[in-house]
Amino acid sequence: MVLRPTTYHDARTIGEALRSHYLVVLDISAMDADDSYRLVDFVSGLVFGLGGNIDIVTSVVLLLVPAGVTAMDDAEQLTGSFFNQS
Repeated sequence: MVLRPTTYHDARTIGEALRSHYLVVLDISAMDADDSYRLVDFVSGLVFGLGGNIDIVTSVVLLLVPAGVTAMDDAEQLTGSFFNQS
């Protein structure tokens, strides 16, 4: 699922997608700095609490990976680059 939030109020949609075990590509490029920091903080706690991982794709695009899912690209395994829960 690709989500492009514009305000912090879009956090609920992101949380519902993760709780439904969707892999989420989160593009925060349309957000102002304050809201994007708040959202990344919220999402970090949510993903950690659900046992998933966050991968940084670019400075404004994150890959939110639910527990039990491994995200990989052609060059290397991605899952775990934001924080490692092993």
